[in-house]
Amino acid sequence: MMKNGPALLLSFVAAFLLPINAAHAQAEFKKSYVSDMKAFVNQAQQNYPFFDLKDIRQDWKVTSKRLEKEAKKCKTDVDFMKLVYEGIACLRDAHMEITTSKVAMPRGEPMYFTGVSFMPATEGRVVVMFPPTGKGASLQTGQLVLKIDGQDARKFLDERGQQAWQKGGSFSSLQRALFFEYRYGLSGEMGEKHELLCLDGKNPKTYKLSCRTEMAGWPHSYNLPQDLQQVGKSFYFTTLPSGIGYMYLRRVDESIASGLEKALAEVTPAQGWIVDLRGNSGGGYGNELTDQIKSLKVPVAVIVDAGCISAGETLARDFVNYAKARIFGTVSAGSSSSKQDWTFPSGIASIKFSTRSRMGLDDKVIEFYGITPHEITEVVPEETLAGENSCIKRAEEYLMQR
Repeated sequence: MMKNGPALLLSFVAAFLLPINAAHAQAEFKKSYVSDMKAFVNQAQQNYPFFDLKDIRQDWKVTSKRLEKEAKKCKTDVDFMKLVYEGIACLRDAHMEITTSKVAMPRGEPMYFTGVSFMPATEGRVVVMFPPTGKGASLQTGQLVLKIDGQDARKFLDERGQQAWQKGGSFSSLQRALFFEYRYGLSGEMGEKHELLCLDGKNPKTYKLSCRTEMAGWPHSYNLPQDLQQVGKSFYFTTLPSGIGYMYLRRVDESIASGLEKALAEVTPAQGWIVDLRGNSGGGYGNELTDQIKSLKVPVAVIVDAGCISAGETLARDFVNYAKARIFGTVSAGSSSSKQDWTFPSGIASIKFSTRSRMGLDDKVIEFYGITPHEITEVVPEETLAGENSCIKRAEEYLMQR
């Protein structure tokens, strides 16, 4: 008995201390979550520059108080990081993101949509941008959408964009929130039903759709010119039948400068270039590209939309400043800023914060406002249905008159 005494004693002590140590560890975790959240809130309140620009100060005040309260209830790192993501969404900043994390976040439930994307059109109308898979024979690009789920199509989609902006998310402006709602069309749980009333020729026709396509990326091009030459991953160019040069820049990466050099060497349009930046996902560029823009000797027309973001927006600005370009399309994404990383005191994660906006045109910052075209150009349903691209057509007409 005496021989086993020390072992029994140690077992008794371990059994007694185990719940105490577990409780202590949990208390330390909670303390860390509370202090980390407080630090995050303070960092945002003291350094985030766009509260007043985006009119979200009151929203942040309410949200941040709730996050600090909820942090006291966190039991795991995943619980805490979910709150952090809520805080980021409240700040409505496309460049704000988790850059490093010690936490492997579980994959969220997939979201689905009907597979159809829309575009705002002239006279307050809406057209199909891309038909859903399997419906191409009856639902066409450019087809006029009269109603969605029994409501006026434009009102339905615009209200969804407004609701998304109020809720918050990974966008810096209302126009970007609207862009997502139009591109993703109708979204919901797998199998959710929706109904479109469209114009089929001269007659209204009802289309019944269901959410079966997983949301990933978004369509960004339609009715582009034929025979585009590609340079690298992101640069495309051709000569239009009119003799006008056309460039499509999907992203601002290393292929843009080399692509522009090749295009300028092979195409010598007498009346100018169209530079299409719609759907440009940003990136970065330096003096080489800026010098190429300055060297352009013919008129330039640039096309943008709310899919054009970050470096795509500054590129549009530089075409105006250095090549006297005229801009067509709709307002760009409104997301172009300098950034810095900030790390939670516990080291659980780091966040990229915006510090200031880059300047756009007319002494306006790009963040939130975006680049406003000289000529707002929405699609004309009749042109789009006929296979034309209204923005390219308007830009071409402008250059032909130069």
